[in-house]
Amino acid sequence: MKYFRPSSTHELHDYLVDVKEMSIAILAGGTDLMPRWNDDNGLRPDMLIDIKKIHECFGIREYENEIVIGALTTIQEIKNSILIQKYFGALSEAASHFAGVQIRHRATIGGNICNASPAGDMLPGLYAHRADMKVIGPNSSHSIPISDFIVGPGKTVLESNEIISEIHLKKSGDSSCFYKLGLRQSMAIAVVNFAIAYTRDSNNAFTSLNIAAGSVAPSIVFLNHFTDGIMNGTSLDEAIELVDKDIFPIDDIRASADYRRTVLKNVLKYTFRHELHENCE
Repeated sequence: MKYFRPSSTHELHDYLVDVKEMSIAILAGGTDLMPRWNDDNGLRPDMLIDIKKIHECFGIREYENEIVIGALTTIQEIKNSILIQKYFGALSEAASHFAGVQIRHRATIGGNICNASPAGDMLPGLYAHRADMKVIGPNSSHSIPISDFIVGPGKTVLESNEIISEIHLKKSGDSSCFYKLGLRQSMAIAVVNFAIAYTRDSNNAFTSLNIAAGSVAPSIVFLNHFTDGIMNGTSLDEAIELVDKDIFPIDDIRASADYRRTVLKNVLKYTFRHELHENCE
């Protein structure tokens, strides 16, 4: 196995042209990669590319109309960011619920996205805020919405010689919040999680509403039938039954499909009836 540690996106770009026929693993924080590596039947690439020295991929930057998060920014940095707290409350809250302190200081936002877990804590907020991924590879760089980037559990549209360099989030003016139910208070994979992003008018009526839910389908899903019902004036009790049209939960070691379905609907109903106005600012 070969090892390469580029110091810039330009150096990485040039190198990827030469190794495009090889199987490649990308090392960022390593919190998902190393457990797979240590598995007897796990990852065995021809090339390991360590991107931790690419400084362009670090940090959170504010521009006039958007916030840009470098793909190597840690979950702890997102949790602590005043900019994220100000503009994207769901992401700040999700980072607070992410694993434990040690992992938050190591895990990166780009790695969490590329892991593409249906239960990923950072993903619902990125979906709800319609994040775009900047992808770089040997031939070009391009942007793609996160909802098109992740195509299944553990699967993305990335080629083996491409990486995410940045996450772009528009300053839409949305308020947002994040909810998670796990089997314990910390270090828990979500049984159900979801993020809500919304705006209201002067009469406190919704003018926009996005809800993205995890652990209830092969990848994160938008609860479009439910939100359409709410936006069109359907009663909460009737709209909540529309959630079933958007989710496809499974039975696994953490919960049954029926439990996930029931919990999501109950927590959504409680959120809209009792907490949304107070806690989703």
